[in-house]
Amino acid sequence: MERGRVVAVGHVGLGARDLEGLARFYREVLGLKQSVYYPNTVAIFEVGDVDVFLAPGATGAADFDLSADDVDAFRARLVAAGIACDEVKDNKQSGHRGFTFTDPDGNTVRVTSAHPRSR
Repeated sequence: MERGRVVAVGHVGLGARDLEGLARFYREVLGLKQSVYYPNTVAIFEVGDVDVFLAPGATGAADFDLSADDVDAFRARLVAAGIACDEVKDNKQSGHRGFTFTDPDGNTVRVTSAHPRSR
């Protein structure tokens, strides 16, 4: 394998108005595995090979998505937890099925169907 090339997305960051509360949401409602937490500084979650981190700062639309093995079941779980979600839609161009939701701090997050990895 050639050395010195980009091999993966390392991490994706989101702003948090309430770091502790938002970390709890990502851990307890979304079910992500939290690997690091430093109060008032950062919360890091392992999502496959990518780390999603939350840090104090401005919130808004994030340019990433979470891949789910069953988009409809994941959306149903969020709705049951009281999270407002857009309707699931099929994207004819990409072949993905997905929806968006807004986390408690106002970040818009896209969820799409996972696709097979080439390993």
